[in-house]
Amino acid sequence: MADTAPSVRRRPTRIDRYPAKMIAQLADRLIDQYATDANHIVDPFCGSGAVIEAAHERRIKVSGVDLNPFAVLLSQVKLDGFEASLAMALCQELLEVSRHSRPWHVRWENVGYWFTDATLRKIGEIREAARRFDLPASPEGRAVLLALGLSVRLCSRADQRSPKPFVSKIAIASRRGKHFDPRTTMCDLLVELGDLYGQGARSGDGVVVQRDLADPDAQMPDELTCSHVITSPPYANAQDYFRNFKLELYVLEGLLGFEVCNIAPRFVGTERGLDRRLLTDGSAECRRDCLTGLDVLEKQDPRKAVVLHRYLSDMETAFLHIQHLLRNGGTLVLVCGDNLIAGKRFETWAALNRILERLGFGKFDSFPDCIRNRALAPKRKGHQGMIKQEIVSAFRLEAYQSNDMSARVSA
Repeated sequence: MADTAPSVRRRPTRIDRYPAKMIAQLADRLIDQYATDANHIVDPFCGSGAVIEAAHERRIKVSGVDLNPFAVLLSQVKLDGFEASLAMALCQELLEVSRHSRPWHVRWENVGYWFTDATLRKIGEIREAARRFDLPASPEGRAVLLALGLSVRLCSRADQRSPKPFVSKIAIASRRGKHFDPRTTMCDLLVELGDLYGQGARSGDGVVVQRDLADPDAQMPDELTCSHVITSPPYANAQDYFRNFKLELYVLEGLLGFEVCNIAPRFVGTERGLDRRLLTDGSAECRRDCLTGLDVLEKQDPRKAVVLHRYLSDMETAFLHIQHLLRNGGTLVLVCGDNLIAGKRFETWAALNRILERLGFGKFDSFPDCIRNRALAPKRKGHQGMIKQEIVSAFRLEAYQSNDMSARVSA
């Protein structure tokens, strides 16, 4: 049995900026309600790591998976912790080296729209210096990389009020003529990270790995085998997760072993990498059966219909990976709401539930979590396009039939 639940965590946005993230209160509730007997919890769409934090604070082994390298980095720091003094010494050494480095420039033609020349030059110098340090190899190095990633939005021309990067009139008026120094900002952020996670290495043997769960051939490590899965998957076309992190990802490219061009089309729920053959493939009719109104959308707006077809196809593949990770009788807790696509509301959560039931998961509990009960900016309250509530659905894995992922996906 886990220890008594800790108090609710509140993280400043500059430290925990993430779109459509699971709030700490909900992560706490889901573990207390469904996973007090867990010996290992996995969040396969871990995002900013709310489930990881909640499980870790209850001394339950926990692991995470995400396609987004920035999410993986953020969750790794939360899971592993670090020595604050060692991280600051490493950061200061890195920044001193950067002052004598030639800039390793960001490979993105639009980068000048988001940053001043002086800021870009300093970011390039830090990137070049970082190549001389094996930062991803240690908890302290990962904390320094996270401080760099978090500094990117703060040092940009982007509006600071939203997870989505955009240059608003307010941002132009308030940030014009100002210089934002990434070196100073990194140090300030590392102090804040140290207050939260810098009390030394944390106990537990969980892992956080970068994987594309929409890829049938993705290799999932054996250490992710678990008794419980608790997750909130991406929304279809509601949040463009790549766009939200493009500034950070272009700066961290090459430092974390990924290339933007390879991952950008693979974010679940976006309009990238669309393939209209999804409207006529062998599983198209099954997807129409799962999502009411999809056939009507195909006639009215075929492109948006392809977005939903791809989303459902990607999520089914992800569920097959999850099925492979869960032990027989394991528990899956899924948090999902509706989607507003082409002006029409779709019960995405119901479609995902139907897919899970078809794969051998039996639902044993469900309840709505009203968005209005959360802290939202006043201007967002009452927004007609907003999701009003999410549905929590709890399943048990009742039937696991095959280890051959490709055969099951094609079927």
